[in-house]
Amino acid sequence: MSEVFKKHIVIGTAGHIDHGKSALIKSLTGTDPDRLKEEKERGMTTDLGFAFFGDDVTIIDVPGHEKFVRHMLAGASTIDFVLFVVAADDGVMPQTIEHFEILKLLQIKRGIIVITKIDLVDRKQIDIVMEDIKTLTADSFLQDAPVVLVSNITGEGIEKLKELLKQMINETEPKKDKGIFRMPVDRCFTMKGFGTVIAGTVLSGRIKVGDTVELLPQKKELKIRGIEVHNKKVPEVGTGFRAAINVAGVEKEEIERGNVIAQPGFFEPSLFMNGSLYLLKSSPPLKSFSRIRLHLGTGEIFARVVILEKKILEPGEKSMVQFRLESPAVCDIGDRFVIRTYSPPVTIGGGVILEPKAEKIKGFDEEILQHLQRIETQEPAVIVEEELNRSLTLPLRVEEIARDVNLPMDNVRSIINELVNKKVILSVDEKRGLYYSTKNLTELENMIIEILKNFHRDNPTLVGIPRLDLMNKLPKGIDHTLFNFIINYLKENSRIKTTEDGKVSLFDFKVRIDDELNAMVKRIERIYLDAGFQTPAMESIIEQKIGPVDLVKKAFRYLLDNKTLINVGEGVIFHKDRVEEAKNKLINFLKEKKEIRVAEFRDLINASRKYALPLLIYFDSKGITIKRGEVRVMGTGGGV
Repeated sequence: MSEVFKKHIVIGTAGHIDHGKSALIKSLTGTDPDRLKEEKERGMTTDLGFAFFGDDVTIIDVPGHEKFVRHMLAGASTIDFVLFVVAADDGVMPQTIEHFEILKLLQIKRGIIVITKIDLVDRKQIDIVMEDIKTLTADSFLQDAPVVLVSNITGEGIEKLKELLKQMINETEPKKDKGIFRMPVDRCFTMKGFGTVIAGTVLSGRIKVGDTVELLPQKKELKIRGIEVHNKKVPEVGTGFRAAINVAGVEKEEIERGNVIAQPGFFEPSLFMNGSLYLLKSSPPLKSFSRIRLHLGTGEIFARVVILEKKILEPGEKSMVQFRLESPAVCDIGDRFVIRTYSPPVTIGGGVILEPKAEKIKGFDEEILQHLQRIETQEPAVIVEEELNRSLTLPLRVEEIARDVNLPMDNVRSIINELVNKKVILSVDEKRGLYYSTKNLTELENMIIEILKNFHRDNPTLVGIPRLDLMNKLPKGIDHTLFNFIINYLKENSRIKTTEDGKVSLFDFKVRIDDELNAMVKRIERIYLDAGFQTPAMESIIEQKIGPVDLVKKAFRYLLDNKTLINVGEGVIFHKDRVEEAKNKLINFLKEKKEIRVAEFRDLINASRKYALPLLIYFDSKGITIKRGEVRVMGTGGGV
């Protein structure tokens, strides 16, 4: 690494065709960036060219012809700053303006304005061109940019430009590293003896020789066989560097510009992406569902743009949008994009991707719009919080969150701890590392309380709703761990109460019965008290026609819910007093005899085996007895 350059910088060119961009790069670097035979024959750049300015700076030459703007976009998407080139003899031209709009849409922050071909004109013409450039760049990132006058023929101004470049390179901050490797592909070729080579600018993370990466959207794993930076072999490469990467596991024909190689397990191809779109003032109005060309990273994808806040976006307006892609693509939160009309292709707007892996949505949804507006801040803590807010039915693990928002695990874990401390999210299961949004907890709480209110209104004689029925009334797919957590949380906060057999009610709810029901309750209770240990089944009482069927069923439900009647299993029901009586007899027997058989218990309560065995099994379940082979002994629930 040289003394001047302590980091890797990528510089891009922009400007109209035949304004001397390629010649300028050759003057600066000694390298002709026009690498294709047809480019040299026609004297016109048709694709991306590359040259090196010192050890750690790459200059990307982009085509200026309107037919090749898609290639210009592929090159401009990864640059740190721009050489904005205007020829002195032509001045500001159509592609000068379009390239300038593209640079603004991609939010390029810095640049140098270079006026070329000064050897062909007089000073008066140069002054006119400078005035036109000043008008074009007013109130933009190039408004106060340095201006250098050069001639690629005489060499005038080249040394001054070199010194200015070194100064700007030195002042340029390195690209922010998110810690997860990602590199959009802008070139792919085959080298004899090596195989497939992929080239591009590393946007995030690091890789080394021997690592495995994922080719996307193909979802194909590749092995890194070798890495070159500026034609020098290196063991690893990181954020901001242009690299040529020799990979195994894929043929050149399987890869195209716009593909991405990335750390496996984080980036997912998607057909739906949500973002914020600004429509240029020079653009015609844009109708929702228009077919457009979406330029994302180094790729161009056909898509429909769904405007989420209105039906038609007017020039100069901004809106949240959803792109419905015709083929899957991969990007990250915060990636810039440019859109062009389908035919003829003209740049009309651009913006930022907010959700790279979205679901199909409709417009005019206030909740979704608010969600996207929050993500637009691009604050990692906000993005993590919103990811949890979007998961109503499932608690999430740190690994899942990290994968979904494309942030390193350690970063997400730190953010999670911060949000837990602020009570923005909470831990549902510490052992399994499950986290849930407090906002969603409140929403589910309110749902549960409303369900219980309605249930009590419609069923005033029932002690509560069965847990499973309550769970089934909540949003489909709700996680069992989450449901149990919320029920316990509501119990601890005295919002609800539960019975032993799993019925849920509001904390202050009390069963209400009228005179008619009360009379039937007392009648059925007397029947079971009098029956002792040879009790009738509920069905047989209904058949006795002691009252309307619905009234009898309500009375039974009430008696069972309030534990006046106890279903010990196999349809056998006893009055609670009889169960207590049998328990006392059983305990006294075991205190004396130490063990009991079914036949002995049958005789003890003067009942048949049909009634005695289910009751014994019930006592087993309560810990009163413990079954050991053919006998039962005293359990801990029996006072031992």
